[in-house]
Amino acid sequence: KRSLGFKCSYNYQAFLNSMLEYIHTNSTVTPNFVLTPEVVHSYVLGSGMERPRTIHSKQSLIRQFGLYMKLQGSDAYVLPRELVKTPKDFTPYIFTKDEIESILYFADRIGPNRNKFINTPFIYPAVIRLLYGCGLRVGEALTLLCNDVDLHNGVITIRNGKNNVSRLVPMSDSLNKYLFYYDSRVQRGTNPYFFPALRGERYSDVTIRNTFRKLLNKAGIGPLMSGSAPRIHDLRYPNLFNIQTF
Repeated sequence: KRSLGFKCSYNYQAFLNSMLEYIHTNSTVTPNFVLTPEVVHSYVLGSGMERPRTIHSKQSLIRQFGLYMKLQGSDAYVLPRELVKTPKDFTPYIFTKDEIESILYFADRIGPNRNKFINTPFIYPAVIRLLYGCGLRVGEALTLLCNDVDLHNGVITIRNGKNNVSRLVPMSDSLNKYLFYYDSRVQRGTNPYFFPALRGERYSDVTIRNTFRKLLNKAGIGPLMSGSAPRIHDLRYPNLFNIQTF
């Protein structure tokens, strides 16, 4: 996918690894990675309680893998092109002002992680404020390079976002001031990312999402009527700007 110019996020890599592990564990033929109809359909169905969106994602992934295997000359069953339809009735959770203040209260009190990474207490509060204040997606925020964040003019450059569209995103004065403070405290050395992780890498989407769920629990924001919890991307919806694309 990368050689063809497609993105391959941390979440996608984890999803792919999970599928490969399932095939390796459940295949009844030799070699283990010969894709049979049985292992393909059992992977897609999972527990039988999967949501349509999950089934659709699993169908798409294992179908692409089957096509790739056939291109490599391997024997593989390829799912038909018609995938499960996903519902279009998604409704985001809109956080109240009090809930946002509570989330930020606990985010501001995060300490160093188990690796004693000194930047951890600064990164989470800054990421959450950026998502809420500018309507960015998590992946867009975490892939920002220092040169993409113009703190002097209060403008962020998103390069090759969703559907490969780049755009300019303005910041409010209060967010701009906070990011000035963040930038003065964080230690990145030669790391080019605005939100630097260890060893020159960027922060993982999964790490941010997991911490956000813990912040929801501390803030007393429980599961919704559907049984699922608010997502970190729900921070985006009240504050999406009219932004300039290029």
